[in-house]
Amino acid sequence: MTTSTQPRIRLSETFGVRSMGQVGRDLRTIVRGSIARTRFQWDLRSAGLLRPRLALPAYVGLAAKDGLAPIYNLFDRAGGGRRFTQRVSRGSCRDFRGGRLTYDEHDGTDFVCPVGTPIVSAAPGVVVLVRDQWLRGGLTVGVDHGDGVLTQYTHCSRAVAAIGQPVRRGETVALSGAAGYDLLQFFPWVPPHVHFMSWVDGAPVDPYLTPEETRRAGTWLEHNEPRPSGPSYGDAKRTDPSPVLPAALHRVAEACVDEGLQQEMDPVRQNPAALAALLEDAMHHDRWAWPKDWQPEPLRPAREGKEPGVRFAMPLPGDQYRGARFGDSAWSRPPRG
Repeated sequence: MTTSTQPRIRLSETFGVRSMGQVGRDLRTIVRGSIARTRFQWDLRSAGLLRPRLALPAYVGLAAKDGLAPIYNLFDRAGGGRRFTQRVSRGSCRDFRGGRLTYDEHDGTDFVCPVGTPIVSAAPGVVVLVRDQWLRGGLTVGVDHGDGVLTQYTHCSRAVAAIGQPVRRGETVALSGAAGYDLLQFFPWVPPHVHFMSWVDGAPVDPYLTPEETRRAGTWLEHNEPRPSGPSYGDAKRTDPSPVLPAALHRVAEACVDEGLQQEMDPVRQNPAALAALLEDAMHHDRWAWPKDWQPEPLRPAREGKEPGVRFAMPLPGDQYRGARFGDSAWSRPPRG
């Protein structure tokens, strides 16, 4: 391990606690969800998520000496991206390798890094989302890369880029943290990390490929090898986000029955790309904000004949990391053969 020199982050920023009023409201939600057994559920197998060997060095500011960021969790191929009930159980989950380096419905890839590490855009794009949801990962920054492909970076301590700002691949958009209820609940046994999400056509997808899958949008630039950004990619700066369907955008926004989400929409109602990113995130993570019998609909034109499309470098800075490795434990490794 090597000591990482990061900006000074306040404790409240680290864990994403903005006010005592917010904490009180969120605790009431946690109690209601736990009693109803609809959210915030875990079981004995969840103990596999407690990883002090990864967590403690990162919390004291030590980055991996070999420059390889440990991957704490992969995308759940059994249920990730299909629904989200905010559980941390480990029943049916499987990662792309057939192992269990994940948990049920996990919809991203977790890169362990010390608090305050710069989080960088995985491809050229425009910042379209800055959302603070303490009960679901704290501060999230989202970037639209065009062609219906977006990325999200969650558990951040601080946003650096603003909505509407064009960013290059490798440009800092946020600083990492340990924000959100789940990390604070199990501090210091769950490592601080960035939860990196790849979105294609409004749904989360795995940036890794199984041997049977062909290259597609939303995966790594170098096949199953997340590498930091470099000049060899020859990127052009992107200033135009993905197109949206205005009528669908209006219908989905009007159908929302949650007052809090309606208030979140107010600052971005005149920005179609930002409103679409917010609604896509909410339709996946906050499905309860719409009526039970309501059916989500696409907010973007179909992507026809554009494969393989936008692909990604890793979301950590190249001057601190040269790649990533699977942070497996004895119970998460894929079966042999």
